[in-house]
Amino acid sequence: MNKPPSLLSLFLVLAALALFGFIGARYMLSSHTENTNQQLGIVWPGLATMPEADRAFLVELAHTCNLTTRQPVRAEVVDCLRSVQMTPQASARLDRLIGQAPAQQR
Repeated sequence: MNKPPSLLSLFLVLAALALFGFIGARYMLSSHTENTNQQLGIVWPGLATMPEADRAFLVELAHTCNLTTRQPVRAEVVDCLRSVQMTPQASARLDRLIGQAPAQQR
């Protein structure tokens, strides 16, 4: 007659699954963050040195428009960020940041 699994073995399996899920989620988040920063860096090479508020604003727009699904090209990055519905103040802020970005290099 088959014996049902013990409570301890069920707990260990659940703990292992939770650990693998946690590690996988951290890896995916790290990868997504790196890709987002690389694409924003196409337009703003000095992204890491920007004021925290401006950098957070751009990252939020990038996540909202799902920037990592776009081609890593300056025009695509700008189009994606501009596609997000925002207030007139936020739109003006984005335009100011785009205007401050270095010119595209050929």
